[in-house]
Amino acid sequence: MFRIGNVCLFSVMLILSGVCSLVKDTPRRNVLFPSDARIVDVTKPPYSAVPDDEVDDTPAIQKAIDDHPNKGAIIYLPKGVYIITSTLRWSIGGPGGEWKRTTLQGQSREGTILRVPNRHPNFQNREKPTSVIWTGRAPAQRFSNEIRDLTVDVGVGNPGAVGMQFMANNQGCVRNVTIISRDRQGVVGLDLGYTDENGPLLVKNVRVIGFDIGVRTATAVDSETMERVALERQNVVGFRNDGQCVSVRKLSSVNEVPAVINTKPGLLTLIDCDFRGTGKASMVPAVINRGGLLVRNLKATGYKLSIENTEGVKRQEKGPIVEFASHPRLSLFPSGKTTLRLPIRETPDVPWDPVSSWASPTRFGAVVDDDRDDSEAVQAAIDSGATTVYLPRGRYVIGKTIRIRGNVRRIIGCRPWISVGEPLSSSPIPVFRFESGVHPVVVMERIETDFSGGPFYFMEHASKRTLVLTSIAVNFQGAASYRNTGTGDLFIEDVVGGDWVFKKQRVWARQFNVENEGTHVRNIGGSLWILGLKTERGGTLIETTQGGKTELLGGFCYTTTAGKLAPMFVIDESSASITIGESCFTGDPFLTLVREKRNGVVRELKIGEAPERTGGSLLVLYTGYPPSSR
Repeated sequence: MFRIGNVCLFSVMLILSGVCSLVKDTPRRNVLFPSDARIVDVTKPPYSAVPDDEVDDTPAIQKAIDDHPNKGAIIYLPKGVYIITSTLRWSIGGPGGEWKRTTLQGQSREGTILRVPNRHPNFQNREKPTSVIWTGRAPAQRFSNEIRDLTVDVGVGNPGAVGMQFMANNQGCVRNVTIISRDRQGVVGLDLGYTDENGPLLVKNVRVIGFDIGVRTATAVDSETMERVALERQNVVGFRNDGQCVSVRKLSSVNEVPAVINTKPGLLTLIDCDFRGTGKASMVPAVINRGGLLVRNLKATGYKLSIENTEGVKRQEKGPIVEFASHPRLSLFPSGKTTLRLPIRETPDVPWDPVSSWASPTRFGAVVDDDRDDSEAVQAAIDSGATTVYLPRGRYVIGKTIRIRGNVRRIIGCRPWISVGEPLSSSPIPVFRFESGVHPVVVMERIETDFSGGPFYFMEHASKRTLVLTSIAVNFQGAASYRNTGTGDLFIEDVVGGDWVFKKQRVWARQFNVENEGTHVRNIGGSLWILGLKTERGGTLIETTQGGKTELLGGFCYTTTAGKLAPMFVIDESSASITIGESCFTGDPFLTLVREKRNGVVRELKIGEAPERTGGSLLVLYTGYPPSSR
């Protein structure tokens, strides 16, 4: 039986298997990539890490990271236990390339384990804690950092350990990850508050066991979104937010200590959460709030109180919470008293196909990193009959619209970079067009674009099928992201891009970062549900018209440039509920927060009529819909 310190591997695997089983609805994946995907496998030369041999793997993994700064590299760890004795640090690279565009990817959450040896001298100092993984620091340029499908085990007797200090901006995620301290020692499991300007980013399907604090967020910018996060056996608090705008759905906590603490200038949105207090929890509140707070569908058992609120309307709440807002609800017309409560659908997925059924454009003539048009090769891969099409890492030039059709159900980028070439770059047409095909759901993921602009746009949804856009960075400057001519559903998850128009369509968005001058998002007669919106630059953030319904459950408005004379939100003969916090450090925030038109009458909510937040305004809950329309 292979042993790690004083704990046998079989016992560790039993613990981790049980941990993962507690994260409901999380599929177990065996993540494999084709040999020509340009993945950086740490077990292959020149790195040659050997898992399961009790030898320190830190130098091999660190060299793989250092060799690929800001290159979109997926640093891949096959199954096994990797011994880590000091912090794995993202590479600084050259000027402008610091600590970004890097993915640490395990083969599976249960099978790929980064483990600190018991009582290791580098993880003893609680005053200067040591993180197993560190991905960068402010300013907010840490684009497209990701950690996926692995477990971080800080061992036993390491009180100065932090599971990971993670930073990403615009697009970035921690997905399908377990962070565990088996003796509960350690400072923080997932630390998102160690640096300023963190986010926006997505944390999904993550479990933290032990540590003083399970998850920590802090500072006033740039927001985080979390879904399906499980916390257990913390010593001080499950989740602590010191200032951020954080949007959370399906947070679970099993603890003797408070599940959540939220402090100014934080805006915390908690949806569909379950907090179970054990032992001494009967003496403390489940949620301690000292900032802005919106809670919906909270089940809190075993605690003295469900919510202790000291901001806005000071009060204490017991029992299950249907809906709670820390500050008085704002409206311009007689409106419903709660969030709009649009139906919520989980982001669908498709099977992770065997690599034998994948097809790459490079097999049809595409050559990465040259200046030739790769459109026909990408189209040939899609039309090949493969269910998964992958783009190996590198730059692709797209000069013609790529049509997503046929038998493909997943288009996965191995962190490629797309540049738009002629004639497409001069035409008002899409880079990708989603059309009819075999499968009811198609997922496009892990793709980045350059910063070119023009009349083109990234995606046209022209189908009755469901499209999922996830972990995508649409960085066109002056080019739009999305239009639809079809009626199929759209799911957006961990995506950055500007200028989105949804016409009579159902849309569910999680960690949705919209950055453009002018109107950012238009909902024309559709249903738009958002968990975690982040915006920059001037212009209306969301315009809802023609009877549309928009529900924004938490967001962050970073008011930085011109065009702020426009209303922050427009509701034109439509329905909306809004929760958002603003930061403005230029002295020029939005003056009109909401312009609502109902039955031909126009009213406006102005700055000063809502609470203040870091130079801007705070909307804990604005409702703009007739009471009978829900």
